[in-house]
Amino acid sequence: MKKINQVLLLIVVAVATVLSSCTKEGPQGPPGADGTNGLDGTNGIDGTSGCITCHTNDTDLAMKTTQFKKSLHYTGGAEHVGYANYAGGSCSMCHSHNGFMQAVEDGTNSGGLHPEAAAMSCYTCHEIHTSYTREDYGMHYTDAVNFYLNENDNGVFTGLEVDATSQYSDPEGMSNTCIKCHQPRHRGTTQPDPSLDGTIVISDGAAAHWGPHYGAQGAIFGGVGGYIGTTDPTAPSGTKGHHSCKSCHMSFNSLTGNYGSYVGGHSMNMSGSDGEPVFTACDECHTDRGATIDLPGKMASNKILIDALHADLLGLQIIDADGHLLGGTWTHKQLSAYWNYALVKNDHSYGIHNEQYTQDLINAARTYLGTN
Repeated sequence: MKKINQVLLLIVVAVATVLSSCTKEGPQGPPGADGTNGLDGTNGIDGTSGCITCHTNDTDLAMKTTQFKKSLHYTGGAEHVGYANYAGGSCSMCHSHNGFMQAVEDGTNSGGLHPEAAAMSCYTCHEIHTSYTREDYGMHYTDAVNFYLNENDNGVFTGLEVDATSQYSDPEGMSNTCIKCHQPRHRGTTQPDPSLDGTIVISDGAAAHWGPHYGAQGAIFGGVGGYIGTTDPTAPSGTKGHHSCKSCHMSFNSLTGNYGSYVGGHSMNMSGSDGEPVFTACDECHTDRGATIDLPGKMASNKILIDALHADLLGLQIIDADGHLLGGTWTHKQLSAYWNYALVKNDHSYGIHNEQYTQDLINAARTYLGTN
């Protein structure tokens, strides 16, 4: 009986609890007094503050972009990006944005394979959209350039390095950015050594691309990479003010008075639309240039020397009329002579980058051929 009473009591309590939960709340009472105001939070950064550091309403960025679109880096880069994945990707460092960035990251001279290779852009040289400050105009690569030639299989070239920071008047190392690509390519087991007898066979297929390739400017500028009987660098003559890619190719003084042409600045061109060299960059220092230095005359004299070497090689049937190597069995001296010729020909400066080294390469080549 006692247990039944306990059970009934529990049931009554449970029912009462349920019923009490079904009752409605009474009306809300009047609001209480306002509490004390809290402390204001720290102001955040405006969403566009990083953008307007560079994307201002001035013409600086637009001007540089327009100049760059008139450069061979832009027009030629878009045309030749298709070569990036040739030879297992060894061409991509200079033929694509992706390859250059990979080579810089890896510390190599080969950018690897990039099926979606992109042409060169502002991002290739500059650290765009990294810090979102003006520091983004800094360069991706400013270190000394350890030449790809050092990797030749025959050990002909070793320890070749060009550093515009210490060797030339370029404390920020911007020329090293240029030289990273504007350097010769080695030829593996067919790299000649003019001190050796014997011959090297170059097939017709290999001959079309045999030689230092088109990046000759860094070698001429640094005075290395050719065959002149020594591996010691031949520094350009004159003041160190000359020894910077930027000081000439990106001079804003070159933009003055070249009507209808883009010369200097981010176009990096040194010739007008008529193909004639423009020397106004020199006038920043050489105000009396015409009276003290005959640059067109120097270029013309060096072109005569290059043409004479071309005639020697053509007469010996080592090259075709366009200056390309022909397939055949060649001596080490003959191939060394062609190598020197290709360097000065593909440099395109006719001695302006380094007149002494240009002439030394030509004279050595003609000595190797026995035509000097």
